[in-house]
Amino acid sequence: MYQNKKRRSTRFSIILAVLLLAVGIGELTEAKAGQGAEDVVSDSVLEPEETPVTEPAPSLEPEETPEPTMEPEPTKTPKPHVASLKKVSGVKLVRYSSHAVKVTWKKHKKAKYYRVYYSKKKAGKYHLAGVTKAQHFLVKKLKSKKTYYFYVQACKKKKASASDSSPSKKVHMKMKSYQRKIIFAGDSICQGVGYGQAFPAMHSSARKKTVAYKGLNTITFHTKRIFNGRTGLQKLISEKPYRAYMMLGMNEVHYRPVNQIILEYRDLIQSIQQASPDTDLVLCAISPVTRAERARHPGMKQIPAFNKQLKKLAGKLGVKYLDYTAFLKDSAGYLKAEYASGDGYHWKSPAYTEFGAVVGKYDKSLDI
Repeated sequence: MYQNKKRRSTRFSIILAVLLLAVGIGELTEAKAGQGAEDVVSDSVLEPEETPVTEPAPSLEPEETPEPTMEPEPTKTPKPHVASLKKVSGVKLVRYSSHAVKVTWKKHKKAKYYRVYYSKKKAGKYHLAGVTKAQHFLVKKLKSKKTYYFYVQACKKKKASASDSSPSKKVHMKMKSYQRKIIFAGDSICQGVGYGQAFPAMHSSARKKTVAYKGLNTITFHTKRIFNGRTGLQKLISEKPYRAYMMLGMNEVHYRPVNQIILEYRDLIQSIQQASPDTDLVLCAISPVTRAERARHPGMKQIPAFNKQLKKLAGKLGVKYLDYTAFLKDSAGYLKAEYASGDGYHWKSPAYTEFGAVVGKYDKSLDI
């Protein structure tokens, strides 16, 4: 009986132990299971990863060729306005030869150079004949029987520039056979120019003549009819020379006031200019006299003053003045003995030869 109780007690203890063990294991399993659940829950509450949005690949357009970078242009300082010169006035043509024309014009105060143009047609293409500082220009190599038109421009620079004047008034001339003529007009000293070696020494292709006679002065040159019934003035005008060298005054400077002689000379020159406007006039100085001649005629001391006033007159009348007398003077200003004739004021032959050389050189300079 007792053993049965003991067996039942042991069996009960084993069952109890098994139950306790089972309960413990169950709690342990439940605890672990709970922790696992927490882990799972913990993992599950993480924010869901964002699905990466795939941006569309940019469409590959053909690359444009970059334009070259232009450097900024430097700022240009505006050029000041250049005023053009006024037109040249007084343009004239003088026949020089069968194939050459001399173009002349009035002086332009602001011009340093002048450009001369020519054409065969008034409205045609004009060609540059040349550039000069003078108030004249000789246009050569023109064709016979052809008409040519000319104009002149005033310039500040030798080359064409914005300051050049507009063309002057156009003038024209028809070419024809012609030989220019040079006349020496005056008294007995001038008369001697036509003799001996004066003309040959000039080396000029022009025809050369004298309209001169002994004793003539600024009054008698236009009052005495000693040239085939004509006065010296009438004879000179009728010749219509290319150029005239006036040699008057010696026969009156020793007794007349200088201002009176100059007034007569002025009237004489103005008469020639009016009747023969194309004639180029040159007023020549009175030559020196010897010391002895000045002693005989004290009035000869006026020669330097007369020459000075004659030069001024030439400037006022727009004609030329020539003082050729340097080769005739000694150191004191008197006529050299080797050039003086017995009367103390006329010249010997060597003086005329030298005169011809001096005047010939000067004459060429007027047309270059």
